[in-house]
Amino acid sequence: MSRRTLAPLALVAALLLGGGARAEQTATKPWDWVLVYYMAYDNNLEPCGRPILDMLGKGVKSPRLVVTCQADFTDNEGMRRYTITHEGEKVEAVPGEGSAEEETLRDYLEWVRLTFPGRRLALIFLNHGGKLGEMSLDENPGREGGQNWLEVHETSRVVAAWREAVKKDGGEVELLFLQQCGKGALENYHAFRDGGRVIMASQTVVGAPNYYYEKALRWAGQHPEGTGEELAAKIREFEPANMFTTYTAMRGAALEELPARLEPVLAPLLKKEQLAAPTGLRSCFDQPPDELFIDGLALLEALYTQNEVDRAPLDAFAAWVRDELLCGHRVSPARERVASSWCGFSIYLPRSRRALERYSHYPIYRETRLDDLVGRLLPPPGAQRAGGRRAR
Repeated sequence: MSRRTLAPLALVAALLLGGGARAEQTATKPWDWVLVYYMAYDNNLEPCGRPILDMLGKGVKSPRLVVTCQADFTDNEGMRRYTITHEGEKVEAVPGEGSAEEETLRDYLEWVRLTFPGRRLALIFLNHGGKLGEMSLDENPGREGGQNWLEVHETSRVVAAWREAVKKDGGEVELLFLQQCGKGALENYHAFRDGGRVIMASQTVVGAPNYYYEKALRWAGQHPEGTGEELAAKIREFEPANMFTTYTAMRGAALEELPARLEPVLAPLLKKEQLAAPTGLRSCFDQPPDELFIDGLALLEALYTQNEVDRAPLDAFAAWVRDELLCGHRVSPARERVASSWCGFSIYLPRSRRALERYSHYPIYRETRLDDLVGRLLPPPGAQRAGGRRAR
């Protein structure tokens, strides 16, 4: 019989058995991998959008892998949801322009959960990163008073709730990747601790459009039992040297321990009646006019040395960071001269108390005295902290 004759018979048989292969895959048999991209490119990154989608498409070869991407571009035609499988790309319109609204992100993630149940998921935020608490720039929110940035603390709560729902469905968010400039501050890693088994970010500038997509997705399709640690390692491996400076992955479970591990390091410094501020440190990332980010262990090392504090607590903390907290760290071969000594995370060191106080709601400041330590390093009101190189 010809294929033309067989097709209707196959369709009838599939219906009698309870649905076709597509229905079985999405309704009763979860996808092996679901990679979820959030591309709020309503800004100067829009020209990178289509090339990224094309690279994602080239990487999806497995019938058990699906990629979704919600994109916002500079037009006024709303947002778009892209679905990419081995059969090709589909797109549907999403009303509204507010990609920097946490509710928009929540709706998208819930759509993903209900439409593409998966055993293993990865969530990747593309876009610019701004100040400590800013991510995913939307220059045209589409309404007066609309948000221009997702707020990190609120976004972390949305992602944590989504992960919990995914786990109840039998899946797991293996990787949360903040593919944005400067999000690799310890304060942000800790805020996103419940967002995935592994959280990866960068201490400094991230390039665009990046080029790891095709190879990393092909790896995922070939490794249905792969882990978030392994996928993060493949992203670092396949990323060209000119597209990043550092990528660092941390274990979410270890980030839960961070306050208990960090507090003994802070205590000896806070006991000092006069605390000498560190000198000679350059920032990994700046957000003018008042936000600097200093390599975390370098900052603590300088404080211990300049204040002549017994370094046993710091050594214990550094060993825990190396052995338990970090599950992957790569410095770009093109940036080793600048970043070879960086530990993989930064600590927020602003120029003013006002800049520190705007983040008093951050979990790490509620659970440790890190903000007290940073506050003691700030110059008197009206004074200007010197140093720090500009970064976008």
